[in-house]
Amino acid sequence: MTDAQTTPIQRLATPQAVLLEQPRHGVPQTSEMLFGETCTPLDRDGDWVKVENRSDGHVGWLPPGTDLTEPAAPTHRVSGRVANLHPAPTHKAVPVAALSFGSLVTVAEPTESGWVRLDNGLWTFGKLLEPVAVPLDRVPVETALRFLETPYVWGGRSAFGIDCSGLVQVALRAAGITTHHSSGMQRNDDRLGPMVSADGQGVDYQRGDIVFFPGHVGIMLDGATLLHATVFTMSVVTEPLADVAARAEGITGVRRPVFQHPGL
Repeated sequence: MTDAQTTPIQRLATPQAVLLEQPRHGVPQTSEMLFGETCTPLDRDGDWVKVENRSDGHVGWLPPGTDLTEPAAPTHRVSGRVANLHPAPTHKAVPVAALSFGSLVTVAEPTESGWVRLDNGLWTFGKLLEPVAVPLDRVPVETALRFLETPYVWGGRSAFGIDCSGLVQVALRAAGITTHHSSGMQRNDDRLGPMVSADGQGVDYQRGDIVFFPGHVGIMLDGATLLHATVFTMSVVTEPLADVAARAEGITGVRRPVFQHPGL
């Protein structure tokens, strides 16, 4: 057993890692950690480590072999949908890994050619990164649109696989709003803005509204179209809201996020 009070904060050093609901293989994934995110170890079961992701508070078990290192202050985050990691600063060097949008990196060496060396010794193209000092104020719908056709993965929150609440979480996080990786918890989270309807009735839907269904959530692309990650297509798609509501047997809430920047 691990004493949480004496366990140091750790940083994920692999491109992404699953968080499982129990310390064994074959159980559902509940969330995912991205490269550079930090966690607090809470418990151990053999080589399994129970952690709390400090980015969103999600708790789960990391499988054996997950590479955790000492924390380091990130200098940049991945702003491209995917940033490949190369063994040398050239597009001809075969990528050895890839980082998803939102991953946190520490740049050790920039070059005049635009390539940057990270503190793990690998290289990526600098235009796929932005300084962490840049405010998180991206338009949520535009962020979510970048994930169109991404495969649906239960518990995913990356460009390699994402679920409904993961898509909403990623889109809002890029706009400066932190929320849970759970549609039920998101529905009850006032950080997502006021609840403008508890059943979807009488709403003049707007771009960016967050719409909840039994066990599901999506974000409005416009007044009639929902953008969501769905098992119906096993991907991120846009669909008429009316079709999704009929298939889900109703709407259970609509929240309208509030932002400081016009047009978000």
